[in-house]
Amino acid sequence: MMPSLEPSCKEQLEQLKKEFDEFAYIVSHDLKAPVRAVTNLSTWIEEDLGDDLAPDIKHNMDLLRSRASRLERMIEGLLTFSRSTRLELEVGLTDVSALLQEVKQSISPHITLHVPESICNVLTYKAKLREVLTHVLQNAVAFNDKAQPEIVVTLSEQEHMLLFSISDNGIGIPEEALQKVFTLFYTVAPKDSVDTIGTGLAISKKIVHFAGGTIEAAQNPLGGTTISFTWPKNISALPIL
Repeated sequence: MMPSLEPSCKEQLEQLKKEFDEFAYIVSHDLKAPVRAVTNLSTWIEEDLGDDLAPDIKHNMDLLRSRASRLERMIEGLLTFSRSTRLELEVGLTDVSALLQEVKQSISPHITLHVPESICNVLTYKAKLREVLTHVLQNAVAFNDKAQPEIVVTLSEQEHMLLFSISDNGIGIPEEALQKVFTLFYTVAPKDSVDTIGTGLAISKKIVHFAGGTIEAAQNPLGGTTISFTWPKNISALPIL
């Protein structure tokens, strides 16, 4: 009987990893280089045209560089999204209260952040939980029109999970867009009017699902948005796919 020529599961996994590494290299090098070249060329052309540049040409050059900058950030966001469940997967005991304060300081020490006085420690992917909290808190600050952004974090213990609910007093999200905000590159406002590329919540959703949890967005009584997600209290390392 002839031996099977079908590749084993291990060989298939190795092939997938190889293809991913090739993809990551293309994204981080081959796609970024021409985008940067466009930015540089537009600057050189503007310099060659001299000081008597017509206002509409100056505007178009600035617009071109702005589009190129956005494209470069989108490429970087795509790379981050693709790597989000492959890197920094060390499992350790994590003080959630300290982690929240750490994330707050890294974003803005001036925001008002309300957290429970006592939060249980979790055995988890600390770097991944930090990444999710960072993206959610960054969104709460970025889309806030108040002089003093206020964020309220509540936690509920379930049998095997923690339920995080993070509410802000920002501008909120329309009802019809609540599910779309977890789509890669989606932004509620026109892309030219916001300084974001729409990757943070998409990355958060991917990480939360990888950890075995769920995530959703809702409107809240503060007038802003509540992002709720579940996270295992005791997690074991999962296979890297």
